[in-house]
Amino acid sequence: MITDQQLKWLQQTTDLFMRYGIKSLTMDDIARELGISKKTLYQFVENKDDLVLKMLKQHIEHEKQMCNREFANAENAIEEIMQVIEMNSQQLRQMKTNIVHDLQRYHRNAWEIVMEHQRGFMYDIVRRNLERGISEGLYRPEINVDILTRLHIITSFQLFDEALFPSSDYSKVAVFKEYLVHYLHGIVSEKGKQYLTR
Repeated sequence: MITDQQLKWLQQTTDLFMRYGIKSLTMDDIARELGISKKTLYQFVENKDDLVLKMLKQHIEHEKQMCNREFANAENAIEEIMQVIEMNSQQLRQMKTNIVHDLQRYHRNAWEIVMEHQRGFMYDIVRRNLERGISEGLYRPEINVDILTRLHIITSFQLFDEALFPSSDYSKVAVFKEYLVHYLHGIVSEKGKQYLTR
């Protein structure tokens, strides 16, 4: 069971990784930033890989709670997408662009957790949004929900590909917003278009 203090450390560690990336930070750096000794840090985690795993699990849990809360209050399916744009834009502004690369290359177990999250929770969220939009008449009824859900999840990862969108030339927030607007215009019905342009 994680204590409140340890939860605070994980939240602070998430902020550090978002700002500086994962690979560039040593355990000495992290302990210093948390204001604790390295010995205390190693009483909580076995090594850096374990810290990344714990941080990621806590971050994903927080994301799930936030997503469920925001979606429960959304007026309709399109409003859900607008909330996703807002939530993710805030995170993308703070996020070091190489964090995905660091996870893929140096922390494979953590990356598998990210992939499981995408294939499980995120798949369900996207699918539910599409089904909701169809039932509300805001999305085209003929779309293939399963295929479109999978395409959306796969495409979302490509937005972080430095070879495709180098951070020196592209703002991650701009790329993300442009993609989601494009995605929305591909699925909305006439009623949905009217809602978007009102």
